[in-house]
Amino acid sequence: MQLPRLYRRGVVRPLNEDADRQLASWSARGSIRAEWLAICGNGDFAEIWQSGILQRINEACDLRISDYEEEALPVEKIPAALEALESVSTRSSTLSARFLANLREMLTEAIRERMPLYFVF
Repeated sequence: MQLPRLYRRGVVRPLNEDADRQLASWSARGSIRAEWLAICGNGDFAEIWQSGILQRINEACDLRISDYEEEALPVEKIPAALEALESVSTRSSTLSARFLANLREMLTEAIRERMPLYFVF
């Protein structure tokens, strides 16, 4: 199954090598072990986009994360993404603040586990 159908709008972190191989091909042949940070609906995506979180990662890591692009964040670029998020302020939005906190935690775990992240939008 194609990842955009399985994990529509969200960030996916593989939890083992098999999951990473399948995610890297942008499809899953069966069940995989992964963590998914979901973005539920157009309104939530718009709010998170307006917070600048995804744009900061794009700038720091030379990516094109958007509502129309799937992107892999390689392990070697994750520290730059985490550092870029240090200056993001989400005081006005509980949703964006929660997404940012969860994404920071995911990035930290990805560094520790030496696994990439997959942005599926």
